[in-house]
Amino acid sequence: MTAPARLFFLPGAGSFAPHILLEETGIAHELVRVIRDDSGLPIEPADYLHLNPSGRIPTLVWPDGTVQTESAAICLALAERAGRDSLIPAIGTSARLEVLTRLTFLTNTVQVAILRARYPQRFADDDAGRASVAARGNHDLTDLRDRCAAWYANGTPFIRGEEPGVDDLFLGMLIRWTRLTDEPWWDDVTLGGFYDRFHAVASVVRAREQEQLEARPPAGT
Repeated sequence: MTAPARLFFLPGAGSFAPHILLEETGIAHELVRVIRDDSGLPIEPADYLHLNPSGRIPTLVWPDGTVQTESAAICLALAERAGRDSLIPAIGTSARLEVLTRLTFLTNTVQVAILRARYPQRFADDDAGRASVAARGNHDLTDLRDRCAAWYANGTPFIRGEEPGVDDLFLGMLIRWTRLTDEPWWDDVTLGGFYDRFHAVASVVRAREQEQLEARPPAGT
């Protein structure tokens, strides 16, 4: 019997999108919750830092033992394994290039701005520096929100049609994180509508229930 993939996760963290993709693709998997100490250092499982020396979440161990880190990369790999155009278009198509651009933009630009707004202490050592970092992060998120909302201006439920792609699913995860910024993105009419559709997707519902998450927890919590 082939061993299942193992996703090392924390509820609602960067592991949420990979968890959704595992549910969406039907790849056999098990969840392994990571426990951190007060400083944020992973302490359980005891060998987690051996798997992922950065200590960040998530890590996916594939059935053949291959260890993969970085949320967006894991999502891309899972989408490719599914072989479904709705998740990720075929290599060589312009649609695929557009999806890769959006996914990289989300992880390299949007996610970084959210982290600056939420965790300025990671980027500056003094109070003035942290305040400046947070202010810049929140400022950038206003423009980035509008850019992401434009993806849904054509009126389709998801960016490329009736079914969500890997870029839709990754954005859905990030929108939940914005509840701890100055302006939660679900307050935007367009993105709020998308976010509700995202949380109605069966694979999202299953992942959310397994992680015991609220779709819209109170802002700031």
